[in-house]
Amino acid sequence: MESKEPPTNVARIAVIGCGWWAQGWHLPHLAANANIKIAAIVDPSQHPKSTLTSTPMLSLTELSKKYNCPHYSSISDLLVDPEVGPLIDGAIISTSHSSHYTVGTALLQEGIHRRKMAEAIEREEEGSATSGKKRKLHTTVCHRAINILMEKPMTTSVDEANKLWEMSTLTYPEGAFVINHTASYRPQTEVARRIIASDQIGKIRHISASMNGPLMWLFDDVKNEAWVSKSASMAGNGYAWGQIAHLLAWIYTVLGTGINTSDGSGDAKVDIATPTNVYCTMTYAPNTGADASFAAVITCRDGVTFSLNGTALLPGSQYADPPVGKLIRVEMYGTNGCLMYGGDDKIPESGRLELRRSVVGKEEDGRVEYPCAHEKIMEDGFYFEDGNQDGNGPGSMKAFLEACRTSSTKFERSLSDREERSNASTAIVREESIVNDSLIGLRTVQIIDAMYRSALSGNAELVKKE
Repeated sequence: MESKEPPTNVARIAVIGCGWWAQGWHLPHLAANANIKIAAIVDPSQHPKSTLTSTPMLSLTELSKKYNCPHYSSISDLLVDPEVGPLIDGAIISTSHSSHYTVGTALLQEGIHRRKMAEAIEREEEGSATSGKKRKLHTTVCHRAINILMEKPMTTSVDEANKLWEMSTLTYPEGAFVINHTASYRPQTEVARRIIASDQIGKIRHISASMNGPLMWLFDDVKNEAWVSKSASMAGNGYAWGQIAHLLAWIYTVLGTGINTSDGSGDAKVDIATPTNVYCTMTYAPNTGADASFAAVITCRDGVTFSLNGTALLPGSQYADPPVGKLIRVEMYGTNGCLMYGGDDKIPESGRLELRRSVVGKEEDGRVEYPCAHEKIMEDGFYFEDGNQDGNGPGSMKAFLEACRTSSTKFERSLSDREERSNASTAIVREESIVNDSLIGLRTVQIIDAMYRSALSGNAELVKKE
């Protein structure tokens, strides 16, 4: 029997930004995956540099040879190359925080361009069929969706984050928009999200969260300019921008931010703890002036009280031998119970997801339950950020690559199966299962931006609205 499989299910990925994280994590993860082809690498510098490693960085020429792909100095050069640009299924944005918007917008515009060309071809073919002319199969412009994996934070500007959110959800929703909040893609996170979604602890009333890391080596060294110096759109830079996106993204993922409700309308969205204003105080690293500690109170639209704090002052380093982990704690309190998750992110046995129900007058009132202990797909322990350099990457990378392979397969099938393409525009219709983290990304940017503004003014600051 002849195979019904598509001609190929290998997704073609471009890596934009070839610094320390791309060379140490993204590129090796992609190269280890047999279902992925590194199609291009892009960096404005022929010789990327990093202050975060003593290991020499490879040049673009060396990377190109190592991964058997072309290299470009800009995203525009990649996209206009007719041999490579139109064939990209997805791109990893691993550039500086301040350039995320420019690169992300260029990729979303590429997706819009591909869709418009596909729609024009559909209209042309329909017209030809109607007039009795023989229809042509245009194999070079059929819509190949563009998918994005963007490093955190999404941006350092609320205006830019808002525009990316609008573009990826309204203007071009056909591609996945994944932000590399690795903690948000842990199996334990999904268990926590289901607990909140099923109202097991009732209506959320209070959130308390902290994240303390051994990171003064990073934030008090003037050489680490990207981590300690602010750009024009930033009210400050340091520990909050560098780390707290992980924590905030985990919280808003668990709260179900941006997920459709189950009422069948398709319009209503989960909207818990939407921030309205922030009061924050900070202390600063002596050599760089970057923020090293903060304490914030976040006022929310639905009346949830939210306290958030963190510091880089924990002694040690996560890259030392032995490594020192980050100490993380999140507590969510509802009208019918509470959910807690915390520990040392280098020691899984240091913590686990805990559920406590409020059942007044019954034996189980306040009893500690461990929801992950009953899940066969995971180990019960504390797992947060995933910085493992081995394997195929964290859950965020895997979700992105699955979206790339799915859209690539759909595209290839649309070329190989004429009838399917004629009867349903499968190559240009969005499915509700497409991953989009942009609203979560926007929430993190809104809160961190307001934290910096409040620390400068000494007053509570309104959160810039979407």
